[in-house]
Amino acid sequence: MLCDAPTPFAPLYERHGYRLVRCRDCRLVFQDPQPSDEVLAASYYHDPAFTRALARELRTQTMANARRKLDALRPEGLLVAGARALDVGCSSGAWLELVAAAGVSATGVEIGAATAAAARERGLDVHTGTLADAMPRLEDERFDLISFWDVLEHLRDPRRELELARRLLAPGGVVAASFPNVEGLYPSLTYRLLARRTGVWEHPELPVHLYDFAPATARRLFERCGYELRRIETDNIPYGFFRSTTLSAEQTGGGARGRLLRATFATLRGIAYPLARLIDRGNSLFVLAGPAPP
Repeated sequence: MLCDAPTPFAPLYERHGYRLVRCRDCRLVFQDPQPSDEVLAASYYHDPAFTRALARELRTQTMANARRKLDALRPEGLLVAGARALDVGCSSGAWLELVAAAGVSATGVEIGAATAAAARERGLDVHTGTLADAMPRLEDERFDLISFWDVLEHLRDPRRELELARRLLAPGGVVAASFPNVEGLYPSLTYRLLARRTGVWEHPELPVHLYDFAPATARRLFERCGYELRRIETDNIPYGFFRSTTLSAEQTGGGARGRLLRATFATLRGIAYPLARLIDRGNSLFVLAGPAPP
């Protein structure tokens, strides 16, 4: 996706039959082979129970995540009354609600049919599918901000969606994105100290994360899609996310070994997170980009 290097790629991590590799040339980390459409269709994207959880027990978390994104964008002065925003992969619409409260005209695109329908039931303007699916209805519109919050790592072809987004930007408009940083201090430490020895790693969300970006590969992705980066910086993913996903008892085991693993990951988090803030090596990336000059 980022270069034309021939295989073989360097093996990095494997779990439950899903394999992460790293390109020896551009250093992009990705699943090879990629999971089938059937595997992805069986994921939480299309799970009605997940849709219900987004409206109930996960609501506080999704709103908190949206506020963190708002804080990251606040210095840019983008979200003013009358501005237009498009959120690709809008999930339950927490971000749409937040920016609409600021007077921004907000539109969303969401691949999960049940989740998109639930958002529309709450009065939100949400199209079902990918950005490519929504283009026939959006191609004559222009947006001041297009966001991909924790979305690009899920897409089979993130380049295509970024290129489509560039076509939809208003003059002076920007794209904002967030995604995990595989070269963050915490995932780097846990990979070296735990993943290679125990087979457990908190970072990759397999099989749904198809790509794992780092600052250099994120920069190369955006530049290949015709963007000029304005900001690229890191943050730390709230640790509770891992406790409920890749470091849950279901994933690490409920016995003594699982408890020890979870305690060890938590100890390393206590060391890595504060240091990562000081040296800008958090495990989440934030990117802000505009079209490159002709």
